[in-house]
Amino acid sequence: MAVIELLLPAPDRRCDRWRHHHQVINRILWKVRTGALWRELPKATHDPVTVCTIYVYLTYSATMAYVVMAEDNPQHQRVITEILHRLHHETVMVPDGRAALAAIAVRRPDLVIADVDMPRLDGVQLCRAIRRDPELAGLPVLLVTAYLPPSDPELETAGATMLLRKPFGVQQLAEAVQRCLDTCRADPQGAGAGASADAPAASGEDSAGLLSSPDLVSALLHSIDIGIAVCDRQGRLVLLNNKLRTFFGEDSAGVALADWPHHFVLRHHDGTPLSAEALPLVRALAGETVTGADLLAYDQHQRPHWLLVNAEPIHDSAGEPIGAVAAVHDVSTEHQTQRYQRCKNAVLEALTTAADATGAATAALHAMGTWLQWPYVRLWLADPVSDRLLPAATFTAPGATPLPIPASITRGHSLAGSCWQRGEPIWVPDVHAPDSPILPEVARAAPYQAAGAIPVRSGAQVIGVLTYFSHDRQEPEPALTVLLTGITGHLGAHLERRRAEELAHQLAASIDEYVALVGHELRTPLTSITACTDLICQEPDDTTLGDLRNLLDVVVRNSAELLTLVDQLLDLVALESGHARLTSAPVDLVAIVTDAVSATRPAGDARHITLRTDLPDQLTVPGDDTRLRQVLDHLLDNAIKYSPDGATVSVTLHSRDNAAVLAITNPGAPTDEHDHLLRRLYRGSNARHQGIPGSGLGLTLSRAIIDRHHGTLTVKPNPPTGTSVTMRLPHIAHADPTPHQRQTT
Repeated sequence: MAVIELLLPAPDRRCDRWRHHHQVINRILWKVRTGALWRELPKATHDPVTVCTIYVYLTYSATMAYVVMAEDNPQHQRVITEILHRLHHETVMVPDGRAALAAIAVRRPDLVIADVDMPRLDGVQLCRAIRRDPELAGLPVLLVTAYLPPSDPELETAGATMLLRKPFGVQQLAEAVQRCLDTCRADPQGAGAGASADAPAASGEDSAGLLSSPDLVSALLHSIDIGIAVCDRQGRLVLLNNKLRTFFGEDSAGVALADWPHHFVLRHHDGTPLSAEALPLVRALAGETVTGADLLAYDQHQRPHWLLVNAEPIHDSAGEPIGAVAAVHDVSTEHQTQRYQRCKNAVLEALTTAADATGAATAALHAMGTWLQWPYVRLWLADPVSDRLLPAATFTAPGATPLPIPASITRGHSLAGSCWQRGEPIWVPDVHAPDSPILPEVARAAPYQAAGAIPVRSGAQVIGVLTYFSHDRQEPEPALTVLLTGITGHLGAHLERRRAEELAHQLAASIDEYVALVGHELRTPLTSITACTDLICQEPDDTTLGDLRNLLDVVVRNSAELLTLVDQLLDLVALESGHARLTSAPVDLVAIVTDAVSATRPAGDARHITLRTDLPDQLTVPGDDTRLRQVLDHLLDNAIKYSPDGATVSVTLHSRDNAAVLAITNPGAPTDEHDHLLRRLYRGSNARHQGIPGSGLGLTLSRAIIDRHHGTLTVKPNPPTGTSVTMRLPHIAHADPTPHQRQTT
């Protein structure tokens, strides 16, 4: 009644006009419920009291149906749920009749929709169970079937309110649902009021007293779950119901309508600002009927909500505008659901079309940042050598402020490290709060409100962490958690799949390499041995040993090459299969590097090659000193052999992020061949063309040894020309600080 009173000038409860409107409102509400009003609608549309009452009632009733849907087909579940949702009905989906009865016991619905053909308890059995229960006997039941014809005796005896045949369209289902609900409202005792058969009927006096209560419309306006706003002809807000007051604040009614877009930062769904002229209530005041106007607003906790607004002008009996009314529907759930689905599709497309793991991660972060409106997203991957998180990819939205990136993060430290340690999502509603896990230097540089972290898994193992920052306050949200967990699961699986594909590629390459071994690396020395042996056999019996010395030297030299090659291959197979035993003890890597450099220096001096070192006094790693010396000998031997005369070879060793990092740089293999240098039997074109001896197994053996030490060996270009080989091993930290570096030439 309050909204009507505010639309009437100087209401006086004692005057006949007020009593007349009061009686009209109650008659209208009753006629709307019974459907009788539609026969009188043409002559009622000029009455502002009637129009406003009908508008509020229809808006209210359109959102009130609570429907239990029993359907075992997942596709039909999604379709029917979407249709009912668009009809503004609250829906609970269950897979069979037993689950439907359990849902009904928890909360009585306005309508039950059941498929006839279901496991455990089918739709017909469910309908009969409802009809047998005196408390539920009047509940409307809509049966859906593609199995039984309408004339089937089972359907006739089930007692269903209506039967809907499959296949059906959106309009057919909507009409059937509305007819069932209308039947319930027109005849509550016989179609869904749920009253017991022995319960006494309500007296006419009680009904008349309820409908004539002046608090009826006020209670209606302030109890519905949608926002209602009313303004007068001057654009002054005369009513905001409880829903809107709770959303915008108790003093929101005092804000001038023209100031709302600026005061409450109102925008369209796409984020563009909303002008005062585009406000639905202002448009309705100008005579426009507004349907489904989109609005993005923030509640008092600065959480975004996506709204749809319907608005209409209100006229007096002479047809003159006297105000406008608007109904505000919060469709944030639907909007977020659509946005999440589009985000997931974009991420899956990015993972499918990316050329490599790095490109896939970058494209996935771009899709997430774009669709979820996150200005800053970062992917961290666990480094098995240092047992730290290292940055792998970053997305920064156009115009967004980039944040400082730590070189690495340890377990339990900062947002990403805490997520890595706990293995579960972390939500940070306020990055500047005292208890925020954000690093202080990052928080100081962040103009963002909220942040979060989600573990990236490969099976049960956490292989990385995805972190994000947002301008909007982000509370823990189940739907978003499910989405992000799914996306990071896809990302982790993609990275592992790429790794598996790389191993499969290496296996295929290994087969080719073994064929090449038989075809070249073994046949070449065997050819020399066979030819020399034949020549020796053709010599006369009285030939002296001195005359055969040259041929015998060729046989001995090629036999030694074959033996070395076979030994290296057997060693490589033993290392890769895990059969080769390696000791593990604290080893001073500086001492090993120093000895290896000293042993290699004479070969470098012979070609005027300078060996320059930059080493600490001590750096301890766990490992096998003999095998590590073998790796250093291989790496330094290659650096000397493949460098031109007079070149400089640099050897640096230092500790970084719990890892010992050794780098050897030299003017080496051509830059377009670096990706192939770690393959078995591969030799750079400079080695082949210049006749540099070797088997092509040195770097491959070195990588196998470093892998067994839980380290990595990589080969990268050293601009402008040359090669840089980097070895990383887990480092044993000491309590005393590492002494200063020693540089020698």
